[in-house]
Amino acid sequence: MQSEEYSIIKQCMDGNAEIYAILVERYKNMVYNIAYRMLGDTEAANDIAQESFISAYVALKDFKRGAKFSSWLCSITINKCRDYLRSRKDNIPIDEIAETTIFKIPTPEDTVYKRQIGQGLQTALNELPEDYREVIVLKYIEWLDYKEMENILGVNVNALKVRTYRGRELLKELLKERGIIDE
Repeated sequence: MQSEEYSIIKQCMDGNAEIYAILVERYKNMVYNIAYRMLGDTEAANDIAQESFISAYVALKDFKRGAKFSSWLCSITINKCRDYLRSRKDNIPIDEIAETTIFKIPTPEDTVYKRQIGQGLQTALNELPEDYREVIVLKYIEWLDYKEMENILGVNVNALKVRTYRGRELLKELLKERGIIDE
């Protein structure tokens, strides 16, 4: 797949902008999910996703052959989220989170309960310090390995492991405070 992506990137740099749509289609869900989990706001996540793809396209000349396009794009998205969060000092609104479990026939109580759990989780994520939130989103929502996270965040693997552990522990405490988990 990487060689196909390099071919697409080369064609874009040679003036075929339309082919970039292949990369957008391939990574749009990943980029949106990272932005949403970092920001907790669907509108902002959509805006950041669009900005990320535009920035990536403009910077294609800086993409290093041998790197993973997805990791490079994640890095751009994380940086856009950081910029957005720095520009906002107020609370980030919470939108609905995708359902995490599937019921055969959900009752209204089930729907309300799942929404409350999702909102509690997103609220707790929003309260994490930015560096912890980043690693939690990349590790447990995007399921990236530490090497990819190192490439995206520019932090060595050992530091990422410590940050992930601390972020997970802090998230667990926040979820306990909200009564979402018992432990």
